[in-house]
Amino acid sequence: MAMDRKTLCEENMTMDRKALGAAIKAARLENRLTQEQLSEMVGIVPSHVKQIEAGTRSPSVEVLYKLAHTLNFSVDEIFFPGRKGDQKLLYKIERSLQECSVHELRVVYSTITALKDKTEE
Repeated sequence: MAMDRKTLCEENMTMDRKALGAAIKAARLENRLTQEQLSEMVGIVPSHVKQIEAGTRSPSVEVLYKLAHTLNFSVDEIFFPGRKGDQKLLYKIERSLQECSVHELRVVYSTITALKDKTEE
């Protein structure tokens, strides 16, 4: 029975690597970066990016952190699938807001308030 569990876990890890690789590739393309540009930004060789995206190699925690931060994507989408599209959008907005200055936050808040007031009319 222990062997069956190990095999099952290994199969699930392979699927997770492929999903993670696909998410990283999608985020890279969304950011209009080549594998070479991303590898320079993260501090790894281009072949490592290619292997991660293909799902044949797992990134270290440090590399995964750098990739997520550089590409501005959440690993939650991979590790905890099932979020709805609206929740993903809210998460992206939240991450973007964390990088704003106080002035920029005030502008965003004023814009949101104006949009809501206009739609309520």
